[in-house]
Amino acid sequence: MTTVRPKHGFYFTVQDVEQAKRNLDSHAWAREAYQAWKRRCDSFLELDDQLIYDCVLSMQDQTFAYGIAGCPDCGQPFPMNLEEQRPMFSDIRQFPRKLLTCPHCRMTFPNDRYPDTGHGFEKNGKGYYPVGMWNFFIAGDWFGGVRDHEGMVTKLTYLYMLTGEERYAHKALVLLDAFSAILPGTIGPRDFTPFGSDFEIGRLHMLTSIVHRIKVCIAHDYDWLYRLPELDSPSPALSRLGRTGTMRACIETMLNDYMLTEPGGPVYDLSGGNLTNLQNHESDGVRAMLAVGLVLDNEDYLRWGVQAVEAYFYNAIGRDGMYYEGSYGYSLFTGSVFLDVALLAMRASGEEQLKQFHPFDCSRFFQFSVRNHLDVLCQGHLPCFGDWGRDTRQSTEPDRKLLVDTYRAASFFNQFSPDPDMKREAMQCMEKLYAAAVPELGGRGIDLFFAHPPSPRTDGLERPRGNTVKGQFGLAIARDANDTTLLMRVGQNNTHAHDDVLGLNFYAHGKEISADIGYGIYGTNGHFGWGTKAIAHNTVVVNRDRELKRGQLYKRFAGGECSVIYEDGYLSAIEGQAPALYDIDAYQRMAAAVPIGDQASYIADFFYVQGAEMCDYAFHAFHEDSELAVNGVRQAAEHWTLAGVDAEEKPYFDYPGKSFGERLSTGETFTHALDGEKLQAWTPEPNNGYGYIYAVREHAAEGRTVSATWTSSQGGVLNWHGICVPQDRILSGQCPSLEGTVQHPVLIIRSEERAKQYAAVYQAISADEAGPKVTGLEPLKAYGELVTAFRVKLDNGLEDYWAYSPQDQTIKVETPYGEWRIEGRCAWMRLDEEGRMTAQSLIRADHAEFREATGQAEARKWLPVEQVDIHAETIWVKADQPRELPQYVKIRSGAGPASIYPVRSMHQDAGLLKITLKDSVILSKGIVRQIEDGGIDTVYPLPLGFDLSSEGVTPFRGKAMKGYSGGEAIITGVDHLKRLRVDIVKPFHLEEKFDIVDVQIGDFIQFI
Repeated sequence: MTTVRPKHGFYFTVQDVEQAKRNLDSHAWAREAYQAWKRRCDSFLELDDQLIYDCVLSMQDQTFAYGIAGCPDCGQPFPMNLEEQRPMFSDIRQFPRKLLTCPHCRMTFPNDRYPDTGHGFEKNGKGYYPVGMWNFFIAGDWFGGVRDHEGMVTKLTYLYMLTGEERYAHKALVLLDAFSAILPGTIGPRDFTPFGSDFEIGRLHMLTSIVHRIKVCIAHDYDWLYRLPELDSPSPALSRLGRTGTMRACIETMLNDYMLTEPGGPVYDLSGGNLTNLQNHESDGVRAMLAVGLVLDNEDYLRWGVQAVEAYFYNAIGRDGMYYEGSYGYSLFTGSVFLDVALLAMRASGEEQLKQFHPFDCSRFFQFSVRNHLDVLCQGHLPCFGDWGRDTRQSTEPDRKLLVDTYRAASFFNQFSPDPDMKREAMQCMEKLYAAAVPELGGRGIDLFFAHPPSPRTDGLERPRGNTVKGQFGLAIARDANDTTLLMRVGQNNTHAHDDVLGLNFYAHGKEISADIGYGIYGTNGHFGWGTKAIAHNTVVVNRDRELKRGQLYKRFAGGECSVIYEDGYLSAIEGQAPALYDIDAYQRMAAAVPIGDQASYIADFFYVQGAEMCDYAFHAFHEDSELAVNGVRQAAEHWTLAGVDAEEKPYFDYPGKSFGERLSTGETFTHALDGEKLQAWTPEPNNGYGYIYAVREHAAEGRTVSATWTSSQGGVLNWHGICVPQDRILSGQCPSLEGTVQHPVLIIRSEERAKQYAAVYQAISADEAGPKVTGLEPLKAYGELVTAFRVKLDNGLEDYWAYSPQDQTIKVETPYGEWRIEGRCAWMRLDEEGRMTAQSLIRADHAEFREATGQAEARKWLPVEQVDIHAETIWVKADQPRELPQYVKIRSGAGPASIYPVRSMHQDAGLLKITLKDSVILSKGIVRQIEDGGIDTVYPLPLGFDLSSEGVTPFRGKAMKGYSGGEAIITGVDHLKRLRVDIVKPFHLEEKFDIVDVQIGDFIQFI
């Protein structure tokens, strides 16, 4: 057996191989994974080299395709999971036949009716690629790809590393040689381009960034195969293609292809160390640049890659450890990219560089990669806002994928962090998650080659409790005593966001009840025109979103404010304010989760809009099939689409069978296009999603309240009760899932009041629930400005009372048992059958009185900041220490939205109250590249501070720039990702590093 040594060992080292052998001795899952790898690899060894070459080289002039268009005959979608797909494809031993069998109708393609010579065929405007799907599956399985980045070539290399048997190395080289010969010049999978297009969108079966993703695996493989003499012999692949060169030259040409940018992908160019946007595509490019630089000794690539790390960790990750792109799922994925970037940059750094900045000694990166994941669980679910798949899981057990990804992230820090506290916390996290991760361990190389806890815990994992706020990202999560959970986003819209600001994701009984439409495939008609739109979410749409242009995914928005965070022994509440979203006077929502039994809770929902011509409150429920009944109304009119209601001219699609919602189908595109439409990446005008809601009925309320009941095909029920005024128009209709497989009943309350207060109470009831239920609500007479008050009736004899206003004042509410007086703007109380108060919450009030009962809250004073230590996350104010440590503080600077920070500790210090925060007060970092005309150009992009609007609106407005050599400035705008408009206080030097700081002396702080 040969002793295997890599060229460098830049990803896994010789020591890691020894650790893998110890893992095989110590862990049953490791032995099972190894045996599974070995069985697959040994089976692959039986294939003749010539067959492998014939198969791979045949792909050179053929297509590759995911197959998102589904079956060309029955129209059903194909499964996307690798193992579910495996039985669909003919065995390699049947080559040159490349056959695909539909798992639904059992038709096998190509056939006489549907011939495919390798370039696919067109039907009803859609492209179908049976041979391309076969190529896609085999190439992904062998070379690595979309569903498993570690393909057969990498698994063969692992076996060679562990056994020293050159038969595994030889077969890996055959694959590398064959794919390397055909990769340069291919144009990527065809699913995302019109049929017949030669638009370049990747290489082989891999879309743009996936090419770079695979480069890390392939560079690692080449690193460990580098010393084999066979590499310096003529390449059989090149020879068959009529070219000359060694296998080594063939592979290195492939590694150097498609570097530094992405033809057909987002625009960037890493040449010279340039960074463009810090988007996940570009970070994949940095990852590939470092891996190829390490294995090919390209010093430029290494230098540029190391320089990029700080920018990513401080400018793509916020002070709260949240990734800037507007989807938590993308954050989770990007974490895996950044962990690789950190590892590769560490290997590429010298000792002096690591003293200045060690990637695994960055608390912000640790927060992003490890700590945050468990904080944001919603009844055990991974939050599904933004571009992420719809959440149909039914369980309160923590999401297994999230736990495994967190475990793996912690293993990187346990392996490499020089900080003993961080290393210890990483190991504790691994100990806590080990039992949950074990069923998945062995699926990736790091599982086998990295260390694991010597004494993992078996006491299970507790879900997060109480409220969670991520201040810079603008995410608020409220959890009550039953773990009924509400998630609201108030932060800026950015790449991979949806237009869901102040929308509610609602979790109860282990389900995402609010049925967020989700995201499946980027750029489809369903994604661009429907899933991203505000009307597809449970929120309020102002003025029909008429300002959205064709192709625009979401409104430009620099971020709002989480104005209320409240929890006590009775309920949990959050409020968000985002008037700038529509440039109106007020746009704010308060929602509270309120327990009424050991397992039962309801939601109180207040949405206030001022300054709109028209607003539409939208609500739907349940991912599965459901029916909607609207009560307390009489039918007033029928329409076909929501877009047709009050339209000056009847839209061309406003007829049965023509609406976008009815035509949305497999592949998230239309069954057929009407004149002027396209079947991919197309949006209508107006681009507001209203044409996807059809079979609309209009109702008129018979009284002051309306109720609606969604009944799920799985037995669940959601009861909704809302207050209305005679002018409100109640609309109901149907809207589609992304592929039209489910039609969701939707309720819309349309108002043309200048100041509109929506108020509703709703409760999700599981099929087997026997707890208390809300039976209705009754509006109450109240005195004050813009006050909404009502009584919630419960079937256990208790009654809940609510009062809400968007402004502080004295509120008086008439109840059947006397006057309820409130100083503030929001309060709740519970009365028994005799009208006696049993509980109360001063959610946003200083004082309340009801009969003999009173309530008093601590005054919410604004205290000036006296001192700041930005590197210690510490501020000082003149104040006495609160009786209880507040969970959060609010910090206000100027007239912009206030910032929210979690508190680590407080204590008296030299006559001041010293407050240490859990989050950094550094918003982003930069390096001065140029100074001119009241502006500073920076080397690092600033996506956390940039808004696409021409006015340069930015969350950084009014924030301080602190230079490392003494420069100081106040930011007035951000013109583009690398251009700050500033008022300079003290001059900066060229190439001076600086921090953008959230807190300054003279700002104001409030305990919440």
